[in-house]
Amino acid sequence: MERGKIKGGFEIYLYYWTIPIFIGFLIINYYLPYIKIDTLDIGLMISVVSFLFGFLITITFSMLLGKVSELRETLALETGRLASIYLMSKHLGKEFHNKIRERLDKYTIDTLRDYTTYEKGREAAYGMYEDTKFIELKNDERQNAVVHNFFGILGDFETIREKLEYLTSRRVEWSLKTTNYVLGIILIILLFLNRGDSFTNSIFIVLSTITAFIFLILEDYDDLRLGDYTYNISNSEQLFDLIDKERYYPSDIIRRAKLEPGKTYRIGFVDKKTKKEKIYSIKYNPRFNSSIFRGR
Repeated sequence: MERGKIKGGFEIYLYYWTIPIFIGFLIINYYLPYIKIDTLDIGLMISVVSFLFGFLITITFSMLLGKVSELRETLALETGRLASIYLMSKHLGKEFHNKIRERLDKYTIDTLRDYTTYEKGREAAYGMYEDTKFIELKNDERQNAVVHNFFGILGDFETIREKLEYLTSRRVEWSLKTTNYVLGIILIILLFLNRGDSFTNSIFIVLSTITAFIFLILEDYDDLRLGDYTYNISNSEQLFDLIDKERYYPSDIIRRAKLEPGKTYRIGFVDKKTKKEKIYSIKYNPRFNSSIFRGR
């Protein structure tokens, strides 16, 4: 593992594009000619499309927020089970305890790096069962009880992990998302056709921008870039601290983490050519003016 220093930066979400989109609609409004189609009742069509769009987008966000809430609860359960597995392993032999420590470190790194493909943590999770051969068995009732509870918690953890695999891989149904996009685009077109005075011009700019904002934040939530991922980062930090390992962050989420000056972190960088990750041990520099020094 190589060492260096961290350079800070700024995290970009999709919905940040709302500002340039707003500017774009301003330009469209003031530089493109007005278009009137006398045979259409634009006002009535706007009302109908707005109702349908609002109804469907409400259902969509309800589904997304429900998934995020369930993910948070499940992530908390996962963290609790992993902490219990680690703490109980202390009573089952030093070698076994060290094996579990390494498995937990690898599992937490794998699931933090590839959060939307949670199944990548299977190898480390299944490895915990293989490591049970290193348990030091004694003719002791107390230890027998610990072993029994340990396997019970390990079984509960596996159920929770399978649920997380499902939740992190699930996305909004394409038909529902497509319908939202179609209605939103139609609404923007109708608002464009309805321009003519200062009020309708303003309505076009504001409502079109809000519609675009809704689409972008929907994508951020659907791709798990908001809400629950930050919660998973916090849980991972707890586990790294518990097993006394340097905290790990993929380079693309380092800006979401709260770093402490002078503290060393493990940062994973993916080589664009080989698509493989290399982890560096890096000391945080709060002045944001340092670069990564390799080979130290």
